[in-house]
Amino acid sequence: MTQFILVLMLVSIPFSSSFINAVEAESTVVCCDDAHPVELYLIGGSTGQLSPFSQLLVEDSSNAVIANSITSQETVGVWSLGRVWPGAIPESDWSFIINYRVSDAGGAQINATATVKIGSQVFSDSTNFESSVLAQGEGQIEFTIPVDEMSVSASSEIELELSARSVIFNVPGGDAELEFLWGSEEFPSSVSAEIPLMELSIDEPQIEGSDIYLSAVLDSPFGLDALAYSDSIEMFVDGLKVDGDPIETQRGDSIVVTWTWLGAETGTNLIDVSIRLNLQSSGPLIQGSAQFSFEVTDTGGGTGTFYPQDEPLRTSGVGSPLTVTQIIDLSSDDGNLKMARTTTLDIDGEMAFWMRWGMDHIGDNDLSSTSVLFGWNPGGVTEENRESRDIENVEKEQFEREMKSRYRTYMSDINGMQIQSEKLIGDSSDFDTISISVDLMGETRVVNHPLSITFSTLQTLVSGQQVDVLRSFTSTQTAALWQDYTIIVEATSSVLTSFGDAELLETEAISFSHSRYPWGEVIKMESTSTTLDEGFTLIIQPNDNLLFGPMPLTIITLVIIFAGLFFSLSITKNKHRRFLMLELTLLPIAALVYVFAYPPLFVFGASGGASVLWILTAFVSPRRLQPAMVAQETPATVSIPTVNCPACATPIPVLSEERPLKITCSGCGKTIKIVG
Repeated sequence: MTQFILVLMLVSIPFSSSFINAVEAESTVVCCDDAHPVELYLIGGSTGQLSPFSQLLVEDSSNAVIANSITSQETVGVWSLGRVWPGAIPESDWSFIINYRVSDAGGAQINATATVKIGSQVFSDSTNFESSVLAQGEGQIEFTIPVDEMSVSASSEIELELSARSVIFNVPGGDAELEFLWGSEEFPSSVSAEIPLMELSIDEPQIEGSDIYLSAVLDSPFGLDALAYSDSIEMFVDGLKVDGDPIETQRGDSIVVTWTWLGAETGTNLIDVSIRLNLQSSGPLIQGSAQFSFEVTDTGGGTGTFYPQDEPLRTSGVGSPLTVTQIIDLSSDDGNLKMARTTTLDIDGEMAFWMRWGMDHIGDNDLSSTSVLFGWNPGGVTEENRESRDIENVEKEQFEREMKSRYRTYMSDINGMQIQSEKLIGDSSDFDTISISVDLMGETRVVNHPLSITFSTLQTLVSGQQVDVLRSFTSTQTAALWQDYTIIVEATSSVLTSFGDAELLETEAISFSHSRYPWGEVIKMESTSTTLDEGFTLIIQPNDNLLFGPMPLTIITLVIIFAGLFFSLSITKNKHRRFLMLELTLLPIAALVYVFAYPPLFVFGASGGASVLWILTAFVSPRRLQPAMVAQETPATVSIPTVNCPACATPIPVLSEERPLKITCSGCGKTIKIVG
């Protein structure tokens, strides 16, 4: 009867966007009265939590160490699931597996007990003879805990405790110990339970033209984690998967996921809608279905994307694509060192939709006080502009104006972009100017479409003082708002300024280069698929000293090089140059020191050292053997007398009969005198 009344309402009332947003759709519960098998991982320290989400496992394990033999009961750890979904827990055996490591001993024997407390009921299992003997090294202890059939309420709590009553080491060394390990990907200790997990509902379809909006409602004790960490969530209509990216919103404690179905026909439509949620990769599959009938009278209108009344969630757990491009220009202006920086964030996915929705709600008094958009000045934005499903110029321009004073909160807040603005674009107190612009990339509607936001800043730097230009800016994510991201940085200096000693610290996963040319220095930094927890810091030591400027440094270096070449070539005018030619290989080495942006001291050292070495080599190079000089042509039959140089035995032709006669040796350069 209720469905029939709703159909009449949908047929008789025009389906404006304001009507659709105002309707409180009825929901049909499709799942789940039954309990589901689930793996609950041990997370945190010795007083930790139980969680079905393996994504919460970290790199480093938590541990508890028993270093000496014990004969009295000792608690290893207590882990709890703070809230459960009300329902029935069937009779079953819960399997608890915890990892261990025995070191500096031949083994250990343990008497341990695992206890599960559900509400006021307590169930336990202890090690038997076979499971009590622990071999040296790493292994697992398994407990099988029988749990009786029972009912639980929303206030019930599930608690798991592991205790050891006695531990005896076999052939112990001085540092014998038994270590229990959990909470990491390497040691994912867990308990296999069978409990009710959540309730799934499907809202009555909402209709806009030929767009049919189908919403699944998730109610669980896990909140947004049920969506963010689930392996997948899919909706099907008549057995066919609904394509496209859904829109996620929050309705009280419930998570609402809405798909847009475009397969409706004019007239009466009867469809089977099913929802499937994989909470874990290996199960359980939580699913349910319902049948709906509705009338479509208008095939026009609609945007192909659901427009929610409430602020959309920023992630479903997958994260949005992000590309960061930063262009930096270092120059000198009236004796001041200036750094102009343009940072562009190309954003897609759910974060782009959230930003578009926010621009269409500037000045909305109905926003939650926790929203990062709450309290923004509407400026010239009118009620007609607001919530129009289209971003008018006045909304875009007001967003840009408001961002100049609010960007730090919008970017860094836990309810915002969760990007640390001071690490990405710098500290606002250092800026001379800042401007912010938005590019909607040809699409002004509030739909799933990428956009970009650009921050242009100018700041004055102190010459010779180290500056952290860029640091890892996504390391504080509380939810998977972003996927791994792409980052591209290109920095250039003028002919009279230098980046100095520039370095990329803390990482080897990001490519980095620093080059120097006569027209300026260039820094390039690039990485794709950068993980959110990748740490890095880009530092520079900017300088406007003339000796550091690329052009003055180029001129000085060329003067040193050409001076060394000129003097060495002059000295070896009548000498052998083969050794000098070998040492000219120092020229490309000096050039590489310059191009790879080594400090000026290294450049001067390389060019000056090469020049000095060339000059020294020129001085010690031997003279060349000069060809015999013939004053006039002599018939081939006439022999020319020669004398041997007494110093180097070089034959010297005697071309004159004049006595005494002085002749210069062409070998060693000495002058000898012939008297007879």
